[in-house]
Amino acid sequence: MTRYVLPLFLAAALVVPAWADDVPSPTPKPAEKPAEKPAEKPDATPPKAELDKKAPPIVMSDTAGRSFELHDCPIVRKDAEAVVLTTAKKFGAAKDAKLDVKIAALTGVKDEDGDLDEAKVKDLAVACGESFGLTATEESAASLKTLKDVVDWIANANKAPILLMTWSPRCPTSKKLNDRIVELIAAKNVRIYAVACNTRDTDESYAQFQEAFDFEVRIFPDREQKVTDILGGKTTPHFFLFDPKGTLRYKGGLDNDPMGYMEDDERKDHLKDAIDAVFAGGDVAVKETVPAG
Repeated sequence: MTRYVLPLFLAAALVVPAWADDVPSPTPKPAEKPAEKPAEKPDATPPKAELDKKAPPIVMSDTAGRSFELHDCPIVRKDAEAVVLTTAKKFGAAKDAKLDVKIAALTGVKDEDGDLDEAKVKDLAVACGESFGLTATEESAASLKTLKDVVDWIANANKAPILLMTWSPRCPTSKKLNDRIVELIAAKNVRIYAVACNTRDTDESYAQFQEAFDFEVRIFPDREQKVTDILGGKTTPHFFLFDPKGTLRYKGGLDNDPMGYMEDDERKDHLKDAIDAVFAGGDVAVKETVPAG
């Protein structure tokens, strides 16, 4: 009988060592956790004012340290009465003066001959309205006959548009347009606040400009340009017109004639037209223009 002999190496492979069952199974690796996404950092970019939308919060302080908040600046009639009566005393009103006092009877609005001085009447109006964002000219103040008229003038501005203007006392365009700006704002009884955005300007330079150009408007230093960035100010002067609810209705220039060369029928009064539209409760036809500066 024929025997088949397995090769030695094959026979060895068939022998299972006794210690084979004692070899531990490899420990399975734990499942890897998905990498966690880093927490998103909040956007540090301040929100921007957009046309036909309610503006983001705008809070600032003027050169006298008085604060202003765009969305919280109502004019309360009792406050207006208190300011007018206090201011009138500085112009010669009696301590117990009432609102029916005639402005012409105040000694502080008369010239050396005892006649009514229209410039001093304007000064009275400016002193009363300045804290409320109002300014005046001799022409606009001429209609004020009693202290009650001054209170009415201030109180009625509660429904007026609010104008923020990026501005600088060193800006040639601000100087050139100053009279036209003040005349328009005073005639329309709009509340105006100057945002002084030039980093090199000082409180002293603001005061010098106000005296030299009869610029009797509240000035709000914005040397870090935080408010200017929210508004989107590009130059000086750059106008931003809000309705009483704080919605941005117009941004741009005063008109299309910053140098004052055009005839009246050629000039397009963009800011004036926007103010009229807001007062009328209608839509502003031209919402944005390129400011000169």
